[in-house]
Amino acid sequence: MTRHGATAILKSLPDINLVFVTYVAGYLLAFVFQVLVARGLGTSGRGAYEVTLLTISITQAVLGLGVGVASLYYVGKGTYALRDLLSNSQSVVLASTLVSGLLVLLAAATFGSKLLAEGVPYWVFVFGVPLFLNFNLLVAFLQAENRFLAMNAVVLVRPVIMVALLVAGVLAGGLTTTNVFVFWAIALLASVLLALPLLGLRNLHLPTILWPRWPVLKEQVKFGVQGQAGNILQLLNYRFDKYIALAFVGLSGVGIYAVGVGVTESIWFISNAVAVVLLPRLTRAGRDEAAHLTPLFCRHTIFLSLLGAVAVGALSPFLLPLMFGSDFSPAVTAVWWLLPGTVALAGTKVLAAYIFSRGKPLINTYITVATLAVTVAADLALIPVFGVPGAAAASSLAYGVSFVLSLAVYRRLSGQPLWSAIAINAADLRLYLLAARFAWSRRPLASPVAGDLEGRA
Repeated sequence: MTRHGATAILKSLPDINLVFVTYVAGYLLAFVFQVLVARGLGTSGRGAYEVTLLTISITQAVLGLGVGVASLYYVGKGTYALRDLLSNSQSVVLASTLVSGLLVLLAAATFGSKLLAEGVPYWVFVFGVPLFLNFNLLVAFLQAENRFLAMNAVVLVRPVIMVALLVAGVLAGGLTTTNVFVFWAIALLASVLLALPLLGLRNLHLPTILWPRWPVLKEQVKFGVQGQAGNILQLLNYRFDKYIALAFVGLSGVGIYAVGVGVTESIWFISNAVAVVLLPRLTRAGRDEAAHLTPLFCRHTIFLSLLGAVAVGALSPFLLPLMFGSDFSPAVTAVWWLLPGTVALAGTKVLAAYIFSRGKPLINTYITVATLAVTVAADLALIPVFGVPGAAAASSLAYGVSFVLSLAVYRRLSGQPLWSAIAINAADLRLYLLAARFAWSRRPLASPVAGDLEGRA
């Protein structure tokens, strides 16, 4: 570990720790949310909620046209004015409201009664899609500006309000899929209303919102679609197995599998925090600096994620039935099958940030296309035979493929050896000691690294 490498990580630790703490708090709240929903709705109701939310997520990702991805890049590069980018994004939100309304009318005229009979409140698309889209766009703008404290406040408001409303719903007489989605929408609206003034109402230009700046929007969409196509495919890669599970094991199986996925995704605390902080920094960095920073963050992310996976695997047989109820006990097997791929994908998240920062979002898309092909093929081969464990094994296999492909691209773009991005070495242990001192000491580190850190701040 070089002095420059240690300094780079130590300089990023405050932001990473801040985002990490937010993810931990958000996940704890989301875990409470999952427990309340699972116990309130049962396996089938939990499955109906999951399928509905997944469809909303995919729809908003498509209708967003990649504007959030492009804004993250252009704000970091300083290419266009924040006012134009933000106002254009609100134009896209307005357009998504019209499209989602038309989709609901179409669904009502074709198979609306069947969806309602299955407990799927499809009408929530009218407001769910634009709210979820706007939330994701505004968070991306705060991330692009390195305003992690504000971003974390916006992210945390949502689960806090959701849990509070769920508890109120339970006390008021019980939960249904409909009132759960109403609570979800209220929480999203609160986050959006907080994010807009944090970004500055002065940056919202009403004429531009109603009639966007087409040259800027054209560039946003042109660049953003390349990255967003990958995000959509990645979302399908993460979640498409739930649609296949729905076809072969029903809503109850989807509910069980969703609990297993939710538990294993807790391991992504670290990789999500690192990727969020690292992306804008790598975007601003030169080629050599970006190639140097990425393996440092990648190998430590993988190592810490591996430790987390061991803990989750050991505790799941005891905690899952206790928290969610005996009906969700089969989720334990799904957790075990998901864990290897979950660790691999933690590394992929860091490598994908590097690839994007080099202005190559389309490469991430190609990787995701290949991974999605593996996902679909493995799902169709394993789910009909093994059910929920088959879905988990297929996901792990696909996540592993994604990691291998991302490593290969990273090697080609950076010229760095693969091993440096995978495994920690003896010198890295010193970094953990330095990080512990940096995190807990109230004074600057009395070391050459600290002096270098102060000089580069």
